[in-house]
Amino acid sequence: MKKLIALLLALLLCLGTAMAEPVESEESATLSYEEMEIYLGKLAKEVMAVEETATTTDDAGNTAVSFPGGVMYIADETLSETTAILGADLEVGATCPRGLKVGDTLSMLLETYPNDNPFLFGTYYDAALYTADEKPEAKAGWVLRDGQRVQEVVHAVYHWTENGVISCGVSYTIDRDTIIGISVFGMENLVDEETALTDLNNVAAMQEISEYFAYPTSLDGSTLAPFEREDLSFAGLDILDLTVEMATEALGSAPVDEWTEDSTGEYLRLKQWEDVSILFLYDANKQFQRMDTITVNGDSIEGPRGVRVGDLMDSVMYRFRHSQGSVLENGIALYGDGQTAPYGVLSYGETTATITYTLALEEEQTVIWHLTFVEGELQSMNMLLR
Repeated sequence: MKKLIALLLALLLCLGTAMAEPVESEESATLSYEEMEIYLGKLAKEVMAVEETATTTDDAGNTAVSFPGGVMYIADETLSETTAILGADLEVGATCPRGLKVGDTLSMLLETYPNDNPFLFGTYYDAALYTADEKPEAKAGWVLRDGQRVQEVVHAVYHWTENGVISCGVSYTIDRDTIIGISVFGMENLVDEETALTDLNNVAAMQEISEYFAYPTSLDGSTLAPFEREDLSFAGLDILDLTVEMATEALGSAPVDEWTEDSTGEYLRLKQWEDVSILFLYDANKQFQRMDTITVNGDSIEGPRGVRVGDLMDSVMYRFRHSQGSVLENGIALYGDGQTAPYGVLSYGETTATITYTLALEEEQTVIWHLTFVEGELQSMNMLLR
């Protein structure tokens, strides 16, 4: 048991370097067409020196050269020193023009290119990183995401030529804050000027939106706020003000709607949707009192600070204060004494772990938020008002 406690304490202090705060550094230059040309030329030489390659041409006449570490797309039927390289998809073992590779972290990626938007202000689905729209070579960077989960980062280049504008760039596919795929694309992809300017204007318009943002994470949890009043929301619904009508408007009609009489004479009403269930408290006359408990078992619902089922434990823990790290009888205190709210505690079982955050309200009520992890992945969370 002592070994397990020590292991969990080490996890608290050291795990998840992928979630570390960005390291301050000089601003990186924007990606250029020349940089991509040089990179692909060097990659082509490396591929030609490798014996384990395979060249295929599809029905549309597109030729691809597979090599250990990815696939290169070429303009000719075979790869030679004079072949025009159209792009490449990179897998494990290959590096992109900036030296990043599959397995590197999102924070490393964001540090490698310019970023005028470190908190990723934008919409739930996207955020602009920067624009540089001067001809003859305009640049733009943006993020595509599903809430807090970044899915793709694109750094695009619009290179003016006599025949049109080459729209190219590098795209990074992201899963759980880790690069899982890299694509260098569009080296001969000609578009008209109107299309290029529309693309750039769309990113510029994205820069003006700030309805959603990425919550900061930190290895040094003392720089973050503890679980607090502003965090009491699920799917944008404030649980302290939540009514049945508000829940129905946001989540739709509930397939399950059950009433149960409590031993106190009060009534509990359970409304259950696909990924979430909410228990409402009524008095003996069935007059609405408040929300009692909300439970989330699916990943369609964002909870406090964007936490969702399926998130890894370190990614959750590093969104809240965790500066203390002292060992308690029932686990590890992330902050507080583990007995009187407010506090955060990490406890454990053989294959499971639980993080519990509590918050004392002025109305002499306490909010208790339990997060249950199985093998390091969030399986369910529930929040109680007591």
